Amino acid sequence: MKINWKKYLGCSFFIHIFLISSLFANQIPSQNDIAEVNRLVEKKNFSEAIDIYSDWVALGFKSKWIFYNLGLLHENMGNIGYAMFYLKKAEKIAPDDALINKRNIILQEKIKDKFMIPIENNRFSDLFLKPWDYWSLKEVSIFLIINLWICCLYFLLFKVFSLSGIFKFYKPVLFIQVGLISFLLIQSIRVLQNNNQIEAIILGDVVELYEGADILSPKIQTVHAGLPVLFEDKIGDWIKIRLYNGQVGWLKKSQLSDTI
Repeated sequence: MKINWKKYLGCSFFIHIFLISSLFANQIPSQNDIAEVNRLVEKKNFSEAIDIYSDWVALGFKSKWIFYNLGLLHENMGNIGYAMFYLKKAEKIAPDDALINKRNIILQEKIKDKFMIPIENNRFSDLFLKPWDYWSLKEVSIFLIINLWICCLYFLLFKVFSLSGIFKFYKPVLFIQVGLISFLLIQSIRVLQNNNQIEAIILGDVVELYEGADILSPKIQTVHAGLPVLFEDKIGDWIKIRLYNGQVGWLKKSQLSDTI
């Protein structure tokens, strides 16, 4: 039997569109759903409002305001760990949003272990010493490419005009450029390493960190809900984390949020 490929491809295309439309049809909350959740918040039914927001997230709807509102609701209910988790997710989507950043700072004051959270010094030297706080990998790459172009152009011009004596300061300038390129390469690696770090949030009110992945290991640190930590490794129900002060320990999976 001869197959009509045009009809076959056409039917496949429309079936594909129909399935995609059906799959994602409920990902955007309807006006009725938004009105309902607003009504629950006005009546201070925070738990029910959280359930609705959580359903939206489960459907795949990701918005900075969904996560921001979830953070506020959990904060109002005293769940500092979940509040910090969702505010961090909102911050990741919109790192430059002033409202989200301000709320994040306010929430940090409620964390018992806030002394372990990195402090932003905002010094000019940090722009170069801690580039991951200011530069994206894309920005570093652009600077690096521009400097490579300048270095190559400078080298070509030197070759062309070397006999004229114009380039008397060729070597010092070239050394400076090579040094700058090397510096940018090192900083690019550091930014890449920092971007690959996986952050999570302590959820339990009082959580003991153990030296090993079992309850018989010595306790090495006590931490509290809301503290951001770095995910290191996993063995069964145990998670290895690193605190921002450099200390490493193990805790139960149920006491830690999903990665941000």
